[in-house]
Amino acid sequence: MNSQQYSLIQWRADLGSWSIRQSDGSHQSLEEWAKEQPELSQVRLMLSATDYAVHWVNLPGIKARQVSRALPFALEDTLIGDLSEYIIIPAGSSHGRHRAYLVSADLIDRLLDMMELHHLRLVALIPETAVLAETPCIGRTDGGWLASVPGVFEGYIPDAAVNVCIDYICRDDDGSTALNICADTLDQALLLQTSIATGYPEAFSEIHVHSGDIKTTETTVNLLQGRVVESSDEDRSAAWWRSTVIYAACVALLGAGYLFTSNLQLSQRADQVSEASLQLYKSWFPNERTANYEALFRRKIRGDDSGTASAGFNVLMADVAAAWDGSAVKQKVRINGIRYSDRAGDFMLELTVGSLPDLEVFRQSLTERGLNAEIASATEDNGAVKGRMKIGAGA
Repeated sequence: MNSQQYSLIQWRADLGSWSIRQSDGSHQSLEEWAKEQPELSQVRLMLSATDYAVHWVNLPGIKARQVSRALPFALEDTLIGDLSEYIIIPAGSSHGRHRAYLVSADLIDRLLDMMELHHLRLVALIPETAVLAETPCIGRTDGGWLASVPGVFEGYIPDAAVNVCIDYICRDDDGSTALNICADTLDQALLLQTSIATGYPEAFSEIHVHSGDIKTTETTVNLLQGRVVESSDEDRSAAWWRSTVIYAACVALLGAGYLFTSNLQLSQRADQVSEASLQLYKSWFPNERTANYEALFRRKIRGDDSGTASAGFNVLMADVAAAWDGSAVKQKVRINGIRYSDRAGDFMLELTVGSLPDLEVFRQSLTERGLNAEIASATEDNGAVKGRMKIGAGA
């Protein structure tokens, strides 16, 4: 991953705005730069080394898979603010020490908001020093130096702090590695080489100097880790059927709900009909068993029972119905209930009539049909007569 593929972005605290550093060293505001980019394009940027920090941390006894969880606790005492104010990205190890990039979460949020405001999608934010070579090197940059000594130091060194930082770097180095110094001019590189060689002659085995750009390498470090996920072409191409699947799922869910409700209602109605049938069966045949009453009820109604009792029920029922239909007091007689006994072979009618003479007229209508009819009881109640009449062979 070459640094030439990225535009370098820097937070200008003195101006309170973002700026893009051009290849000639000039700066362009983020707003002007964004206008030159295609609408909704994916953007990859490199964050200036002045906007983040790098720590090399000793974590003795910590396994590799536990480093990401242990780093925040190891760095907590070195931070000015609370841990929640920083994004901490683990990025490998060297010489037994683990590297961690720290950047302000607020700073990243500001950058993401600016990208969204200008209709750009930021998919990668690479630390400027993450692309430096894995061997010790120091390179000239805008107003200072970029330094990377794996396991010891990595970051931006302003000109005013060169001596202090060189002292820190050289103090811990064992002199087994070579140092590369790059600068715009060879004079700048030679001046720094002389300072290190005379002040710390045993810090490095060799010091090489040359002019031009500092050597870079590939890196997978991304400061947006956990905040932005780059969508692939496969995800975008598959998006057309998602709405169809969601619609079909909604229809299926509604259909299942409707069927469940309908089945529940039908089940409740079936229970009501079954209960009403049982009560009617008990009313008509009070002395009969109720086990498997539905089959017994159908057999009695059809008259296909093996015994003569069912046939007698059908005959009596037909004669009673004909007598009631031909009676002169038909409109005054209301049958409230019928009870039939298979054993006795007779009916017990519970009825209401207008008067006692009307009850006697109805009894005579039954006897005219050849039935034995007997008034079992009769009582007056609110201007009407409620009675019970026994009909059949046992009358």
